[in-house]
Amino acid sequence: MPRVWDVPVHDSTRVRDARVAAEHAAALAGLDERRTSTAALVATELATNLLKHAGGGRVVVDVVAPPVLPSGAQGTSRVQIVTVDHGPGIADVSAALRDGFTTTGSLGAGLGTCARLAEDFDLHSVPGRGTVVVARVGLPGPRVADTGPGGRLRAGAVNVP
Repeated sequence: MPRVWDVPVHDSTRVRDARVAAEHAAALAGLDERRTSTAALVATELATNLLKHAGGGRVVVDVVAPPVLPSGAQGTSRVQIVTVDHGPGIADVSAALRDGFTTTGSLGAGLGTCARLAEDFDLHSVPGRGTVVVARVGLPGPRVADTGPGGRLRAGAVNVP
């Protein structure tokens, strides 16, 4: 079983593949059933957004090694879900993260739900250039050293094969 899944999402059948990749990664990370379902939901929502708003993109799912906690103890592995697109971008990220905001007539809960469910979440978007989203799902616990200001995950670079 691979440790990294690279799923090009250009039609609706690939949304399922992104979800299955998240489920496999969760099994490798040792997540319980609840957190496995969370990883699958986040992957599904983000992959669906790729199709709906950007016309497609990539979902890269992997298992992030356990962090070392401030106490020195070993944390638990997490599933990392990264989406990359070259779509129109998001003009107002704050609005897009609020429940009920939609540009397509949907419920407008997807991004906000992903941000709430993930232990770590970051989104970078440039209008006219695209969007990158990083979400990490694991067993809840203390924030660790790989976070930026305010305890939030900050994605500095993404290398997609």
